[in-house]
Amino acid sequence: MTELSSRLLTLAIVLIVTGIVAKIVDSRLARRELDPANATRYRVLRRSLVAAIVAIGILSALLAVPHVRTVAGAILGSAAVVGLVVGLAAQSTLSNFIAGILIAFTQPLRIGDRVEVDGGEGIVEEIALTYTTIRLDDGTRLVTPNAKLAADTIRNSTIVSREKVAEVTVQVPISREL
Repeated sequence: MTELSSRLLTLAIVLIVTGIVAKIVDSRLARRELDPANATRYRVLRRSLVAAIVAIGILSALLAVPHVRTVAGAILGSAAVVGLVVGLAAQSTLSNFIAGILIAFTQPLRIGDRVEVDGGEGIVEEIALTYTTIRLDDGTRLVTPNAKLAADTIRNSTIVSREKVAEVTVQVPISREL
């Protein structure tokens, strides 16, 4: 077995193990049944955790190849420039990602809430890291970037205050005799 084939085998094994670990973690975390208030946060946390596992696995697999390891030192040296270029190129994607995390933790809307966005009214079906899906009353789906939801006004008919309004009727006699 040549050195190249052993490196490629190592690369393949690391990627397969990463995929298996990510799948196990995702399936274990997906089993939990939560109320709508916590389901949104939990879903974003679950997806972020799986994405981190996959990213670490891919980086670990690439470090198994010696040629990539030497290039990695040069890339780390210019990481600030690369980060700036990537940040500018993916500005809308990053803003949607950050907005998705903010929506998950501040929860102006949750899965199952009845909301009105852009003149359309419907039920929130999914809140992903970069977009939110709303099933409108006519059955169509409105897929909205999270940055737009974070910046615009949302009417949420489901979230109500804890205060209860009650009407009380008291009958008072017309005349009072002493």
